Amino acid sequence: MKLYSIEQKKKEKVEGLGGKYIHFLKREGKSKNTIESYSRSVRKYNDWFEKKYGNQPSKLFRENFNEYKEYLQKRKLSPKTFNLHLTGLASFNQFLIKEKVQSEIVITKKDFKKIQKTIASPCRFEKDEIMRFVQCVLEIGNMRDYCLVNLLIYSGLRITEALSLTLDCVRLETRELVVRDGKGNKSRTVLIGDKLARVLNDYLVNIRPTYNLCQQSEFLFVSNKSPQLSRMSENKAFRKYNRLASVSDLTPHDCRHFFVTNLLKNGFDVHEVANMAGHSNVQTTLIYSNPSRKKMLEKLNSL
Repeated sequence: MKLYSIEQKKKEKVEGLGGKYIHFLKREGKSKNTIESYSRSVRKYNDWFEKKYGNQPSKLFRENFNEYKEYLQKRKLSPKTFNLHLTGLASFNQFLIKEKVQSEIVITKKDFKKIQKTIASPCRFEKDEIMRFVQCVLEIGNMRDYCLVNLLIYSGLRITEALSLTLDCVRLETRELVVRDGKGNKSRTVLIGDKLARVLNDYLVNIRPTYNLCQQSEFLFVSNKSPQLSRMSENKAFRKYNRLASVSDLTPHDCRHFFVTNLLKNGFDVHEVANMAGHSNVQTTLIYSNPSRKKMLEKLNSL
């Protein structure tokens, strides 16, 4: 009979907890991205702990957590990134308590860094820069990416929502997109204009059928290697288009910021915009009515 060391048994227990933690987050209704983010935070803590102490932690201790906080602070992370690490660990702490692995609350609100809320609009790009980026994608000839970029700009979908669209979610006759399981596991219907409907129709009729896996996939956006286009692939593509279009670091989420700002500039009511963007709090939408950081700096420099 094979004998296991205490450390081997401990490692198996920790690995088993990792799997249970994923199920715990799913039961809590966390989104795929949130689960990945929280799990990554726990893995990084475990890696730090193993490097320092030679084994995996069996539970969270306040003293170890304080040391980890000092380690994160020495890395000079932004307050937002620092808090993101702690949020995942705080969730794991709650999970360990629920599993009766420990009873102590190790991480509290006092551990998080305070962040002053910005008053500037998060929209960083003007319309001419957005259009230059779109034109670059068109001239390169990747019509799938051209369709995706237009979708992000004219519907305001988050990149995960866009890549998760299935064919039955695209209703061109009624000019609607149905977003299922958006942020916070909320669903919503987004209206689309004639231009985006035309681009989507062209992609569905002429472009999507040219991909090898189009018949096997339920997703709107496919590749020749996967039935669902990945965020990693599109992030890489955006970096390439930025370079070729001479645009500075435009991301898929910047397209969403532009969409919300563009709606407000063109007379949409803030509640209409909040509904289309999937904002649970109208205060989030109101931030976009503020001048951008670039505009604020221009005003300061003119003094």
